[in-house]
Amino acid sequence: MRIWDILCPPTCVHCGKDVYGQGEWCTACFNEVWHERRLEGSRYSSLDWIYILADYIGGIKTMLHDIKFNRKKERALGAAPFLQRFTITCSDIRYTPDIVVPIPISESKRHIRGYNQVDLLFKNWVIQQQWRWEDILIKLDGSKPMWTLTKEERKQNMKGHFLVSLSKAKQLVPMPTEILIVDDIYTTGATLVEAADTLKSYFPRANIKALTLASGA
Repeated sequence: MRIWDILCPPTCVHCGKDVYGQGEWCTACFNEVWHERRLEGSRYSSLDWIYILADYIGGIKTMLHDIKFNRKKERALGAAPFLQRFTITCSDIRYTPDIVVPIPISESKRHIRGYNQVDLLFKNWVIQQQWRWEDILIKLDGSKPMWTLTKEERKQNMKGHFLVSLSKAKQLVPMPTEILIVDDIYTTGATLVEAADTLKSYFPRANIKALTLASGA
């Protein structure tokens, strides 16, 4: 056991019950939110499918809110058990992406928050899988907060708000044919579809899939 765990005994991310390691969940709280499912992409979008790992309720909702709005970066450790389960899914379906692309945040939001929560949630796990983490999407300033909008407004809000960083994309050799986009929350899919369409315009031969930690949909 690490010294830190002795000084600050690890507790469940949600209920505070004693657990073995930092960032772990007790069985009850994990089972309350764990809900892995796969949504097929629309025939009119560039997304093949989207995997969602949990319901956006209880401990997941509190954890993501704390990371995004309360500067509690350490709470991102709570994503690990869900991603470990998805590692098994990837093995079962024999899926290995050439690159993993995080949904970015705008520079103005990064300046305020200091970090992109998607990086905190997924990057270490991606590196552990020995996959390539490629931060090649750019989010432009100007879009409205998504939680204030209807489903149709969300679609329109994201139009034209992503760009591919050409300097980074040109360094990808060979060109990727399997791309996995990662994001924290899925609601209507507008953000993921726009990101996928943007990537498809630069990588027309790529199969593009997505993974999100949680969804209320």
